[in-house]
Amino acid sequence: MEWPKLKNLIILVLLLVNGFLLVLAGTRWEESARYERTALEQTAQVLKKGGIDVNLEAAVPAGGLAPTMVERDLDRELQMAQALLGKTARADNRGGGLYRYREETGELNVRAGGELSAELADHSRWQASHPERHAAGLLEEMGIEAEQTGLAEEDGRTRVRFRQLWNGAPVFSCEVEFVYERGALNAVHGTLIAAGQGTEEAGQVLTLPTALMRFSEEIAAAGDVCSDLQSMEAGYRGTAQSLSGGVRLAPVWLVTTDTAKYYLDCVTGTLTRLAE
Repeated sequence: MEWPKLKNLIILVLLLVNGFLLVLAGTRWEESARYERTALEQTAQVLKKGGIDVNLEAAVPAGGLAPTMVERDLDRELQMAQALLGKTARADNRGGGLYRYREETGELNVRAGGELSAELADHSRWQASHPERHAAGLLEEMGIEAEQTGLAEEDGRTRVRFRQLWNGAPVFSCEVEFVYERGALNAVHGTLIAAGQGTEEAGQVLTLPTALMRFSEEIAAAGDVCSDLQSMEAGYRGTAQSLSGGVRLAPVWLVTTDTAKYYLDCVTGTLTRLAE
């Protein structure tokens, strides 16, 4: 057989094999998805018999979140301070994991783990007709990915609250509040992680059916009562690991029921009730 014809035949065979593998993979994916959906529906029925209704459309899987270690990045932290105070702000290591950043406009204190507070002296520098946009712009300058979670006005003050995101997922333990008085920013406080790329830890997260069963067991063990599981949102909780500023991001579900909210650890299944 001539080489051009042989080459075309080989290409045709490879295309057929690739097509077969693609169909096989698609079939297996559909079977896996069908199995997971069936398992989820059966788990929801078990919980319903125990008196807990589950909104399956709102109960969202963890989406591949894994435990992640992130290290404090002082260059990023300086960027954050300069976005807030001005380009001439400089760091002062106060010891014990505390860094103080100063400028004539005010000062910013950041502790290991990301806890921060800032007091601004020159209010005229931070005049803002739209506090939400102004705060969002500052976070962007800081290099922080975040979503707005609250807005409140009282006694001439406007408080705008944001939650940090890590690769698009919310970090429930990292929220920051910008306080505006008479249209000018004068204080910032909360927790933000100034870090580069994280290192994922090995291990598997619970499947959603397993997590639902653990939730039911933990609720019963704690003596809590609820009748409606309304939603499960995947995200992280950060825990400081050392004075150097290392933070472990543990994947969790934020579980909302008709009576309370809980964190359900995606790896261990440990349930923690949020303070009201």
